This record gives sequence, C-alpha cells and structure tokens, in this order.
Amino acid sequence: MNGRLVAAVGTGVTGFLLVSGALTEALAARIAFSAIVALPIGVVAGAVAGISTWTRLWSRPGLRPMLLGVSAVGYAVLVAAAVAYAVPPARGFVSTGNALGFSGLCGLVAFLLVRRFPERFER
Repeated sequence: MNGRLVAAVGTGVTGFLLVSGALTEALAARIAFSAIVALPIGVVAGAVAGISTWTRLWSRPGLRPMLLGVSAVGYAVLVAAAVAYAVPPARGFVSTGNALGFSGLCGLVAFLLVRRFPERFER
C-alpha cells in the first residue's frame, strides 16, 4: 500500500473529525443545529489537510512520522466508532474517552514506528 495515500486520506479524516467536533461543541450553546454549520467546515478542513499532505507535505521525509501518526488517530477513531455501532456488547465499553485514548495511543505507536523504521515508508 502506498504510504502517501494512507497519510493523505487519514490526515483528511483526522482534520474533518477534529474541526467538526470542536466547532459543534463550541457552537452548541449558541446555535441549536450547530452540526449543520460545523460539518461543512469540517469537510473543507479535511479536504485541505488531505490535499496538502498529498501534494506538499509527503515530499518532506522529516514530516512523514507525524503525518502517519496523525493519520492513525483518524483511522482509530473510525474503528472505535464502527466497533461501538456494530458490536452491541462493546457499546458499554467504547465511550468517547476510551475511543480518544485508544486513538491517541495508536497515533503515538504509528509515529514511533515510522520514526524507528523510516525506510519502510519511503513511497
């Protein structure tokens, strides 16, 4: 699999989740339907993050550990959400705090692996 594609899509997903979640919470007290405002802005932010990763950031080898670590955070949040949705016994265990802790740990592990073995992620 192409590391550039993995990083670009994952960074876009992480950017979307981060911006949408933060704006939804920030606007919730003032706007009744804050998600209607926050989701399109999150989509734009995720697209900008993914495109900039694909076109400019991946060409700098020093940034690859950070890019793949950030990508792993977005993928891990999606996995936690899928498990919470698809596996009913796991719903009691998979909370927002647990999902964010799990995704942060996955991002840290991905960052450390890419930093330790950079030759495996050259493409």
